[in-house]
Amino acid sequence: MTFRSPEVVPHEEPVDVVVCVHNALDDVRVCLESVVVRTRPPYRLIVVDDGSEPDTAAYLRDFMVGQPGVLVRHETAQGYTLAANAGMRLSGADFVVLLNSDTIVTYLWLDRLIECARSDPRIGLVGPLSNTASWQSVPRLFDAAGDWAENRLEKGGSPDDVATLIAGASLRVYPRVGFLNGFCLLIRRQLVEAIGLFDEARFGRGFGEENDYCLRAAEAGWQLAVADDAYVYHAQSRSYSRERRLVLSKHANEALREAHGEEMIERSLEATRESRILAAMRARIEVSERRSAARRSIRDRYEGRRILFVLPTGEVGGGANVVIEEARALMACGVIVGLANLAKLRAAFEASYPDLEIPMVYLDSPRDLRLHVMSFDAIVATLFLSVGWVMSAVEPLPRKPVVGYYAQDFEPYFFDESDPHHAQAMASYAASPMHLFTKTAWNAREIETRTGVAVACIGPSLAWGRFIPGERPRNPLPVHVVAMVRPSTPRRSPELTVRVLERLAADRGEGVLLHVFGVDAGHSLLAKLADSGRCRLHGEVTSGRVAELLRDADVFLDFSTYQAMGLTALEAMASGVAVVGPERGGLAEIIEDGVSGLLVDTNSEARCLQAARRLVDDWDFRDGLTRKALEAAAACFPDRSALAMMDVLFSRPQGEADA
Repeated sequence: MTFRSPEVVPHEEPVDVVVCVHNALDDVRVCLESVVVRTRPPYRLIVVDDGSEPDTAAYLRDFMVGQPGVLVRHETAQGYTLAANAGMRLSGADFVVLLNSDTIVTYLWLDRLIECARSDPRIGLVGPLSNTASWQSVPRLFDAAGDWAENRLEKGGSPDDVATLIAGASLRVYPRVGFLNGFCLLIRRQLVEAIGLFDEARFGRGFGEENDYCLRAAEAGWQLAVADDAYVYHAQSRSYSRERRLVLSKHANEALREAHGEEMIERSLEATRESRILAAMRARIEVSERRSAARRSIRDRYEGRRILFVLPTGEVGGGANVVIEEARALMACGVIVGLANLAKLRAAFEASYPDLEIPMVYLDSPRDLRLHVMSFDAIVATLFLSVGWVMSAVEPLPRKPVVGYYAQDFEPYFFDESDPHHAQAMASYAASPMHLFTKTAWNAREIETRTGVAVACIGPSLAWGRFIPGERPRNPLPVHVVAMVRPSTPRRSPELTVRVLERLAADRGEGVLLHVFGVDAGHSLLAKLADSGRCRLHGEVTSGRVAELLRDADVFLDFSTYQAMGLTALEAMASGVAVVGPERGGLAEIIEDGVSGLLVDTNSEARCLQAARRLVDDWDFRDGLTRKALEAAAACFPDRSALAMMDVLFSRPQGEADA
């Protein structure tokens, strides 16, 4: 899967935009004016007046004066199929767009459609997202009655407002589907030359012609893609009565079955209906206004503030990933951010995070931190060891920056009580004056209960811009099961995890394909899995490689004794993967057991194995979990946590927790 730059390249290819009109003058006027205002050249406008009444016909004649295009008039209405073919016959451009006359296009709509087509020469048809366009509808597919949702604009909102939110939520991965709604359809010239125009013999009465065209394109080897960063508003057809549409729809369905067969139609419908990428996009768009509001708040309250995160690490890790993503969110809103690390870890850190755009400060010694703290308004420790460094650096200063500690776990749990690090970790929470904050209410309670120190909860988050599903077939075999094994971290239950994986390999055979990461492939703990022939060992991997593994996965297993948050499980949820995780810890604040994932008592190997088997064996249950998981993960955008963090640091007294 390719992630593309958010920058949209202006198209240079010649394009013809065909608009077929049959009355509905108010809609037509808004549609054509939106095309003229919001479409960058080069393009030509081909308007087909299909027997409209005099007022609409007169408007079209006047409108087309001086426009780059042509007006065609049918004195008697011939229906959409024949009208669209008439427009396409006049087109000789590289691309032709069929655009309904009850649409409103948005800025960059055409450039986005063409960029999608340009991304792969096998793409013959492209459609945008919309408010009501069957499977391309966002954010909701269906209303409470089970009908297609209208997704009406918010009061005072505009199609361009929605388009901006969608562009901000999109990863521009252009999901492939089996059907595209005909309200706005970009067609490559080579496809027209290969399969011809709409089928006038079967679909001359209207309805079904675009579905037939999609099936013909697929049968000829072309791909259909959704430009998931493009949005065109659709007012829904008013040229036909509801009763007339139902009659035409029934006729069209019968003609489709006759032409292509039930199996082909169902296969194409399944590819569209089951698209995990479209489901993820709907979930992300559903929360986009909240994300936009968080970004506005950061900019309004904190633009220009300077914050330094002390991040002493040389390897990829969940805590570092979270800090980096939230730092990026702050930078995007005008906050000046820096990261401080030890010089001895520089090579390893830069290998783990190549081309990191956040400014770095490398310290020869923790004492050197004092040379930099005066340049910042806030200094945030991210590991218990670094709390003392920060306090020592700011202590001598007459004007002290705000001090924070981003406690992403209860770190005394990492050590035996006899280990000096245990006492050091316990003492780190009591450093004063300092703002203490963490990701989940569970971890906040653990710290408060065991130390008596107040802790703010800023909420779970993940790399929202990296984790998104791949496309997996319905009920695939083998089922891809992913797990992290870390023998160096006992609380992650490496032996238990391996035993469950070994049982799955033995019980399900060729029905599963196991993927293990987080440990060297030659580790003795993995010997039996390596010999099973049902396991791929990926070793220690980067965050980007984890994202790739999860995009092709069906199940993710985490049998840790607890999770303070459970970042990899959250990343799996965002990737459309069914998750099993520990019931103890903060993951229970993200997963609703039995609804968006499974939570188990990880002290019981039998229950862990039972949960894993259930997800492997029951596709319908697994699919239901992943749909809800996508919604839960979409709400964990890093901007939300970044705003909460800044509020803790700058808007409340030291040591004050959430109300």
